[in-house]
Amino acid sequence: MDFKIKHEEDLKKVPTIEEALKTFSVRWPNIKSNSDSSPVFIFSAGWRSGSTLLQRLVMSSGSIIVWGEPYGRAGLIDHLSSPLKSITDTYPAAEWFIDEVLSDRAPLSDLAGEWIANLYPDINYLLESHIAFLVNHFEKPAKATGIVRWGLKEVRLTIDHAIYLKWLFPKAKFLFLYRNPYNAYASFQGFYWYKKWPNEPVYTPEQFGLHWTNLLQGYIADSHKVNGMLIKYEELCNENFNFTELESYLELKLNKTTIEKVIYSTKRQAAPEELRLLNSVVNPLARELGYELVE
Repeated sequence: MDFKIKHEEDLKKVPTIEEALKTFSVRWPNIKSNSDSSPVFIFSAGWRSGSTLLQRLVMSSGSIIVWGEPYGRAGLIDHLSSPLKSITDTYPAAEWFIDEVLSDRAPLSDLAGEWIANLYPDINYLLESHIAFLVNHFEKPAKATGIVRWGLKEVRLTIDHAIYLKWLFPKAKFLFLYRNPYNAYASFQGFYWYKKWPNEPVYTPEQFGLHWTNLLQGYIADSHKVNGMLIKYEELCNENFNFTELESYLELKLNKTTIEKVIYSTKRQAAPEELRLLNSVVNPLARELGYELVE
């Protein structure tokens, strides 16, 4: 067998998180989250798109803490969810789980005399452990301040990550935010930040634009899969924005004056040649959304 060819074939078969979770639900249909948590997840299509403003607005209710990009460049959510992609129709093998092993052999002490090179805990503990990690890391510290609900905002997460979080927290709410990429880049340029540290920096117009495009395409196409709400930054800042719809969706009472208070702002002008490079990677999506490069 040519193992190099086999490896190349395996790489072509790597599923998305969504596909892996569908396989999970087929193999173990009774394993579902029973979490009552209702976190609010703010997914922004990249940096400088108003995610902190939306975070502040959600927190203005006084009854929720929305953590800001916790260990974002370290890929916390990405690393937690990525191992699930390995789940297929045949992996892990059913006979590796201890409930299957014990159904064929008894008592437990006899396992020492068996071939147990592959011995897995019951599959329900996998789901419970993912939930427990995020609850311990985000919900418990929120409750320690006297606030029950929690959430987080991020500028790096894909729709696939949203599907993962919905699997863990069925009652979660998702806000997908985006902004005019030319204005967002003008505010961003000059920074050196990471999509994922240390190998995926973002500092060029093309890197910024590809990140914006890849995230937003997924949000627009599949936000309905998590019952999410798409929000255009320019509409959020408009006096006619429908706060009632947002409040109803989040089940929170928001302080609308939060939008009027500017905490931190950068006003920069991006060089024409940089905007042209950005323009080459954000279209046709930008034009479809009504965003045009003005030179």
